[in-house]
Amino acid sequence: MRRFVSVFFITLFSSMMLNSAYAEEEMHHDSHTHDAHDSSELPEIGSSSGADLVKYVCPMHPQIVRDHEGICPLCGMDLVKQIFKQNVSTPKISVSGESANGLQQGLAIRTSKVERVTLWKYIPTFGKVVADDANVIHIHPRASGWISDLSVRSNGESVEKGQMLYRLYSPEIVSAQQDLLLARQNQKRLGNQANTVLESAKTRLELLGVSKDDIARIIQKRRVIHKIPVYASQAGVAGNLIVQDGMYVEPQTELMSLTDLSRVWVEAEVLPLQQNWIRDGLTASLSSEAFPKSEWESFIEYIYPVTDVKTQALKVRLPVENSANKLKSNMFMDVAIYGGPKRNVLAIPLEAVVDDGKTKRVVKALQNGQFEVSELTTGMQSEGFVEVLSGLSEGETIVTSGQFLIDSESQIQSNLQRLISGSTSSNDSNE
Repeated sequence: MRRFVSVFFITLFSSMMLNSAYAEEEMHHDSHTHDAHDSSELPEIGSSSGADLVKYVCPMHPQIVRDHEGICPLCGMDLVKQIFKQNVSTPKISVSGESANGLQQGLAIRTSKVERVTLWKYIPTFGKVVADDANVIHIHPRASGWISDLSVRSNGESVEKGQMLYRLYSPEIVSAQQDLLLARQNQKRLGNQANTVLESAKTRLELLGVSKDDIARIIQKRRVIHKIPVYASQAGVAGNLIVQDGMYVEPQTELMSLTDLSRVWVEAEVLPLQQNWIRDGLTASLSSEAFPKSEWESFIEYIYPVTDVKTQALKVRLPVENSANKLKSNMFMDVAIYGGPKRNVLAIPLEAVVDDGKTKRVVKALQNGQFEVSELTTGMQSEGFVEVLSGLSEGETIVTSGQFLIDSESQIQSNLQRLISGSTSSNDSNE
């Protein structure tokens, strides 16, 4: 039913618009007969001079054009008589006359002036939370040995700074502890002469991953710790965990990684239209649907040197303080980048632009209820307005609502003119 109403409305609109350019054919009824309109009263399409062309066109399928009366082979409607002026100028759609106001109201046609305004450089886009590479550490054993008492069991576990990660039994570390205890004994016997040897033994143990507290405990208790505990040097989230209790590991083995999420990056996408004014230091605000009452402030810290091969979007990096750990890796964020004002630019409402992917057009409102479709070139977009680079002048009136139907009618009439012109040229060449 809704589809039928839509088709009916479009048909009604086409018929009403064609009344300004088409003549009605003689219609027959059972009880009333109307006189046919005189062909001299039919409106002409275009304004240039030339010989008149009489054709018969289907109101529903304008591609059906005949030299004689008949019915449309597609829908069965009677073909409507139409007189053309031979020209290729841009057609003007007229809704003048007594029904002009009613038609414009029925189609909800609204207009706006082309004027100079100040556009704020503003990019609403999206981004993704990623870890700050500077806050990622990789955990390797400092000596070969066997793992025990592993406290991290799976990826994603939160680890506090100073938390014990695992214990390691390593013959190399045990031997270094014995050298430390021997140097300590020699210090008591030889005095200050053995200080250098003792400090070297301490440094060796530190390089093997033994903490200063454990070194002090070894000296104090004069006893070797066979399973040396290893602690986390920073807080973070565990990842790349490949080790389990009892495994034999070597220094080249990466046991796990720790990612500190107290400061993260948001990588945002900037489309080509706004890339010309993007620079380091521009401020930005960020929000997430997961936390509707929270907002984060940031700035462009880095602009990546390559664009996406498919979308041609440019990626920028925004650092964000995440002390509460609300933001998680791969979380999507709404991003607004601000770039300051662009003053005294010609602009129109973005809703007025008809964009078919190849060209951009607007419908200009002329005098006497006429409309004309014009192509234009646009620039920066900001908060519902678009910059006009060419195609319009200041003070002109454009249609902001209902322009799609008028543009469609203009395209129909332009196609008819080209079709008639091509048919006439073909006939002339045959003669």
